[in-house]
Amino acid sequence: MTSFIIAIILIYFIHDQFEFSKITRISFWIIPLSTLYQFFNTFVFNRTNLLIVGGLILFSIAIGYYQASHTKVRLEETSNTFFRDATGQEVPLYKKVITAQGGRHYLYGWLLVLVVQILIEALYLHEPLTPVKIWDVFLEEVMADLFSFSRFIDGAHTSWIIWALASFTSFGYTFWIARLHPLAYRKLFNKDKFVRITEESSHK
Repeated sequence: MTSFIIAIILIYFIHDQFEFSKITRISFWIIPLSTLYQFFNTFVFNRTNLLIVGGLILFSIAIGYYQASHTKVRLEETSNTFFRDATGQEVPLYKKVITAQGGRHYLYGWLLVLVVQILIEALYLHEPLTPVKIWDVFLEEVMADLFSFSRFIDGAHTSWIIWALASFTSFGYTFWIARLHPLAYRKLFNKDKFVRITEESSHK
């Protein structure tokens, strides 16, 4: 039964990368900021660690660009309500939603990040590099991608270097998708919000 559930989760995870999903500020900002907080909360300042951080930042910039440059972003207009104009004609009211599809290139980048994480855990954290360990890390990252806050619930990651990898790669993708796709920029920086003020009054 457990194997069946895992198989369903993996199939859904892969399929989800080829679907257009709504871009939200929660997933693109809150998660990177939360992992960045965890990074600063656990980071130990020394020369070696700073060099590692520099390498992770460069790696994250490259991965973020690769994933974002192949991501498809589109504006969807949907309507489930309408009003009637003066002539009695139905006029639909559209809701605009900005969505993105990562596709296979997002998966390739995700797998590369996973490989780097496994190598970090084996070489830097001296975790045993066994098939069971690799499988556990793989499932943890699948769940973290599908359910972002699961990364903070189980407390699996306690090392600053893992938090740094998660934070920098998330920020890298957010930066590049906003940089390369104007629609995503509008959503992530709240440029799609319109405010109309009809009257302002003051009382003395």
